[in-house]
Amino acid sequence: MKNVETNKKIIQKKQVKIYYLSPEYVYYPIYNNNPKFFVKSKSNVFKETLLFEDNNTKNYSNISGQVMGMKNISGKNYLVLKNDFHEKYSAPKSFRRKVNKLTKKEILDILNENDAASYSSDIKYFINNFESIDSLILNLLICEDSDKIYSEVFNKYNSDILEMFDAISQIFEISNPVIMLSDTDDKNIEFVTNLSGMYPDIRIVLSHDKYPASHPLLITRKLNLSNALVLSSMDLYYLYSIVKRNKKVSEKMILISGDALNSDFIVETKLNVLISDIISLCKIKLTEDDVLCKNSAIRAEVVSIDDTIDTTVDAIIIAKKGNNNPKECINCGLCNKNCPQKINPQMYKLNNLPFPGKCINCNMCSYVCPRMIRKDI
Repeated sequence: MKNVETNKKIIQKKQVKIYYLSPEYVYYPIYNNNPKFFVKSKSNVFKETLLFEDNNTKNYSNISGQVMGMKNISGKNYLVLKNDFHEKYSAPKSFRRKVNKLTKKEILDILNENDAASYSSDIKYFINNFESIDSLILNLLICEDSDKIYSEVFNKYNSDILEMFDAISQIFEISNPVIMLSDTDDKNIEFVTNLSGMYPDIRIVLSHDKYPASHPLLITRKLNLSNALVLSSMDLYYLYSIVKRNKKVSEKMILISGDALNSDFIVETKLNVLISDIISLCKIKLTEDDVLCKNSAIRAEVVSIDDTIDTTVDAIIIAKKGNNNPKECINCGLCNKNCPQKINPQMYKLNNLPFPGKCINCNMCSYVCPRMIRKDI
């Protein structure tokens, strides 16, 4: 992986809203050499048609249109669909359920029928471990640029998210629902406080927004909770769409940001579109020194411009390649001092040893290092 330079201060930039809800083509990556297909090339499909099963994951159409067949892009195979722009379902999908009238079993059945576990690891954990969860936390902390998207999602869908958050807490008998907010997030603090009378069981906790405070383990540690599940606003909106609206997730909101950009882009997009199409839509011109990072430049999960937007992509951060030449440690001790797990990263890094299992991969050691030595390089 490339070394990536990061800006350690969150800068408030102008936000530009972009909509990409009617792409001409959508692309479904094929990971298995022998996927099981349920449609044929040149056939017409409705929205939510089961297209194929790959690595035990079911892939459904998020548009109505025509199956164009397989296409190889930069060595990756995709099943391509062409949009007919009609958003047709095989059956009406307009009704809304009264969530608070459902039982545990009914909610779990709905989630399983709609493959909700594939949308995020936290939703999967909830489905598989709901009986052991006694605290539910909605995480709205803003500790790095990529966290802005969760605040943005909450700004737009706050009533829906709170309805789902409260319903899950009540129906699954989770006695300790908590909303974690940055103490600088005035807009969301005002909204949640104004609605606190409607949800008296939900506790509101304000916290500083210093990195890496938004890490789920550090949140539960700060609140002194065990058996807690931390969900993002995105997770709860997925749950709302599936349970309340009876719809599979077909679109989402993502953030495009980076030190070299004068503006942040909030993009409402269909899933399964190419990242390259989003970058072009935002009129961003990439250079050879640019690296695309999924969700965080600090943790630096590098992605290709030919990858697609799926439910795991909440942000694309455009960072600069750092100098890959070895950098000399100056023994300042900041990595050791700031590690939330009380590990001495210097010892493991300099001796080329694997980090211990208690490392939570927050990359705080890389974040504070004045020599920009990365844990994962």
